[in-house]
Amino acid sequence: MSQPRRILFVCTGNICRSAMAELLLRHLSAVRGLGIETASAGVAAESYYQVPDVARRLLTAEGVPPFEHKPRLATRETLKWADLILVMTSAHYDAIVENYPEFTSRTRLFREAAGFGDQDVADPMGRPDEIFVRCLAVIRESLESLLRSDFR
Repeated sequence: MSQPRRILFVCTGNICRSAMAELLLRHLSAVRGLGIETASAGVAAESYYQVPDVARRLLTAEGVPPFEHKPRLATRETLKWADLILVMTSAHYDAIVENYPEFTSRTRLFREAAGFGDQDVADPMGRPDEIFVRCLAVIRESLESLLRSDFR
């Protein structure tokens, strides 16, 4: 597969894992001149959900500029946009391919695509700040691995 230009990250509520991955990869792409477009969605997202303050602080510490983020549901239209759909857990994978089988070939488990086996990225929502720190470290490690491998 040639390097995807449009990458969609999917988690549950689209305010922690997928949002952090979207925003961090968008920042890395801009800084490195990669031309990768990013977006995110959730299998159970609600528009009134808010990105937790700890996630905002951690992203700022990574150099991500201030942002507005409105969670959105993973729909056929949302999925159609992406060259590559990276899901945070096997349950998210199952939800996407069961509801939208036409996107199976574009959908991959995030950690597996990054070369770390079939690991899920644990949900930090409602957990202590150090769990968010660990979650973002896993996301950063995965993104760096994907960028080194050119997403192959």
